[in-house]
Amino acid sequence: MGKLDKKMTGLPCPKCDRAIEVTYYDIFGKKEAKCKRCGSMYKFKPLDASHVKSAVSGLERAQEKLGDAIQKALKTADVQLKR
Repeated sequence: MGKLDKKMTGLPCPKCDRAIEVTYYDIFGKKEAKCKRCGSMYKFKPLDASHVKSAVSGLERAQEKLGDAIQKALKTADVQLKR
């Protein structure tokens, strides 16, 4: 996995509605997210966690393709320098 598995996201606590800050890895690796305020938690099913992991991988591939497309566009762009 790349950098996205370390990206933070917020999930609403199922009890107190406070944001539970987790990484995508917490969802597909640890398979849980726990509220620091009240202790309530989500325990993710393995299949759903696997879908999150697949989606993160797909997003990483798409970002790489986007970066490649931007680099190609820069190489073939007409450059106009202002004096």
